[in-house]
Amino acid sequence: MGDSPSKQCTPKLDQPQRILRPILNQPNFDEAYGLCDPGPPLTPWQEITRIGRKHLSRKVSNNKCGQKCAYSYATSWFPVLEWAPKYDFRKLVIPDLVAGITVGVMNIPQGIAYALLAGLPPVCGLYTSFIPTLFYFVMGTSRQCSLGTFAVVSMMTSKIVMTYAPFEGDVGLERNVTTNSSRETLMYGSFTETEYRRIQVGAMAALMTGLWQLLFGILGFGALTVYLSDQLVQGFTCSAAFHVFSSQLSNVFGVKGLPEYHGMFKICRTYYRFFQVTHTAHIPTMLISLTTVTLLICIKYGLNGNRTVKSLLRVPIPAELIVVIIGSFASYWCNFEETYQVDIVKKVPVGMPPVTVPDLSIASSILGDTFALAIVTFAITVTLGMVFAAKHNYSVSPNQEFRALGVGNIIGSFFQCFPSGASLARSAVQDDTGGRTQMVSLIQCMIVLVVILTAGPLLEPLPKPVLGSIVMVALFHLLAQVVEIHRLWKLSFVDWTIFLVVFLAVLILDVDVGVGIGVVYAIMTVMFRLQKPKVRNLGRIPGTDLYKPVDVYRKASSIPNVKIIRVDSPIYFANAAYIKARLYNLAGLNKAIDFLRKATDDTEDPSHEPYAFTNTLAVEDDEAATDAVEQFPNPTITQNVSRISRQSVTVAPAVLLDGLKEAGELELGRRHPVDLDDVKDSDLPAHGFHLIVDCSEVSFMDVTGVSFIKKTAVECRTIGVELLLANAKKSVRDILTTCGADGYIHPRQMFVTVHDAVSYALNDQAAYQRTPSEFLNSVSLAVIRETPTTTAIARDIK
Repeated sequence: MGDSPSKQCTPKLDQPQRILRPILNQPNFDEAYGLCDPGPPLTPWQEITRIGRKHLSRKVSNNKCGQKCAYSYATSWFPVLEWAPKYDFRKLVIPDLVAGITVGVMNIPQGIAYALLAGLPPVCGLYTSFIPTLFYFVMGTSRQCSLGTFAVVSMMTSKIVMTYAPFEGDVGLERNVTTNSSRETLMYGSFTETEYRRIQVGAMAALMTGLWQLLFGILGFGALTVYLSDQLVQGFTCSAAFHVFSSQLSNVFGVKGLPEYHGMFKICRTYYRFFQVTHTAHIPTMLISLTTVTLLICIKYGLNGNRTVKSLLRVPIPAELIVVIIGSFASYWCNFEETYQVDIVKKVPVGMPPVTVPDLSIASSILGDTFALAIVTFAITVTLGMVFAAKHNYSVSPNQEFRALGVGNIIGSFFQCFPSGASLARSAVQDDTGGRTQMVSLIQCMIVLVVILTAGPLLEPLPKPVLGSIVMVALFHLLAQVVEIHRLWKLSFVDWTIFLVVFLAVLILDVDVGVGIGVVYAIMTVMFRLQKPKVRNLGRIPGTDLYKPVDVYRKASSIPNVKIIRVDSPIYFANAAYIKARLYNLAGLNKAIDFLRKATDDTEDPSHEPYAFTNTLAVEDDEAATDAVEQFPNPTITQNVSRISRQSVTVAPAVLLDGLKEAGELELGRRHPVDLDDVKDSDLPAHGFHLIVDCSEVSFMDVTGVSFIKKTAVECRTIGVELLLANAKKSVRDILTTCGADGYIHPRQMFVTVHDAVSYALNDQAAYQRTPSEFLNSVSLAVIRETPTTTAIARDIK
């Protein structure tokens, strides 16, 4: 039996490959192989005009499609129009129904609990679990995110509510109690004046948050998610969970005299005051809380977390619903409020609320707070959506998520809702119970609507310690993220610092302040890493055309009289000075440049190139400088430095080209190439040196970076060093041309690969023996050696 075809076709990794081709510089390569955009680089205005025309023509061509275009536009705003007609009832309706009922049941106690956390009446949590979720069903792109109330969002809303509608005791309640009824008759329907004021403030927060999100979605700011790393989101949610946990101390322990603190260091002040008033703890409240927490832990972690039980039950046991039913029944039967002075929910109105206008007078005052709310809710929702999308192999649109959240919050603000977002716990349950489409959101909305219309009074006896315990236990999985500090320490120091900074900033300062500090710090870590990038000295791997860092690969050997430096980052204003210092250090140009500066007259020359100031900064470099340029101290050269330095600095592009014509164009391609494996120091002239900058990792370059290239080329040319660029991307070449760098480094000094540049340099050094005086005369003209013509390249390749 012979070898299979797959084995016969598999190449051997150690089989040598021999490729014969001429040396390729960038202009000849572009001409020979058909550069798609051969025109001159565009100015910024021309680039803007080109992009505008491109988008306009695309819009015009799309608008010609009539109904198809209208349908595409409608589905971009309302994805339900696209996926609903394709919904497979036979396969999906049962798992979606089970998941919808389960999550809908969870929504009821969590909605009530998180409404109290936000400082609003409990029924507002039910409204928030219904209206925004309904619009997310129509406009959302995530199939597993469960929208509605969320602990972190409720806590951030509480800050706004408490600031603009603070507690005033029960003054409003006492003032509006009638003497003709044993039951309270309140103004504004079923709410006191203070409660109604709070509802308006919470609704205004939802309106402003929704407007921010809708604006971001329309403007396409979904790319903001790139600044919210996983470590930042984890550190924020973990620290915010401590705030939410602390906010329930009063409900769970029943202590008296524990106010709701806001602003900087509020968690420190909360615990300081809590330990001062622990002697006022209410024993019946603590017993109810302890019983509730025990039941929740036993059900959620003992039963739902047990593999045997999970295999028998298709859906998790609704622990929150069970404790709510038990707590309401026990409170009603034993009259907890009057007998044991336990705080209860009291009022849960029946029916949908009337349309009300939020308090527009505070709109300008809460712009900053609602901006933070908009970003946080979006970040959590999109982060969850991307996690589930990766798991189930579909995509989530960040901009459409912005629009869906925004519309839901805006419409909900007119129905007494407060800001909503995706819940971590409910979303995980929705995925675990088999929810596969947004149909789950519709089903859970129907469950919540039934409770709003009929079951509200049944929840009035529910003790607040039960709701506080539900919130605390629901936060366990968020609090457990604190162990990420230990895990990240072993993986990445930078990511560890991001987590730690945002965690401590949110914990010690405040939620919105901490988020801002975390985002700024995360961006700064990127800037710091780009500010001092790796600048490496490359050497050739023997017998190959591969060039690797000499400090990484032992067999990578340097090439005599040729220095190859690779910059592993973009070159822009923040790192140009550092890259210049490292480049001169690794290339050994420092002594020569220092001698040149001392020998050059400092008189101001109006024709001098106005280099960016960053190219004149002295940057400390901890590594010892090398002496790679040995030819500069030659007495013959040093005597003429002052004469040629001014001429070389001020030389113009036209003068360079005239000098080329006078000197004659030399064609190295017709000579025999140098074998790099046979090159020795003794084979090369003592007065020829080339500096090659590998630009393969330079993704972009700004005007300051171009100034760096210009000044480096001038200073290298002045001391007899020819600067070559290799692997430069077209965007980098375009900015060099636009900024007039052609007079300092000619396009023919740019090569397709490092190997081409090295071959050119060694051919130049080996083929042309020049005396020091001839060399000095050619330095100021920056003679460019031309490679084979494009016709010869095409012929050789064929």
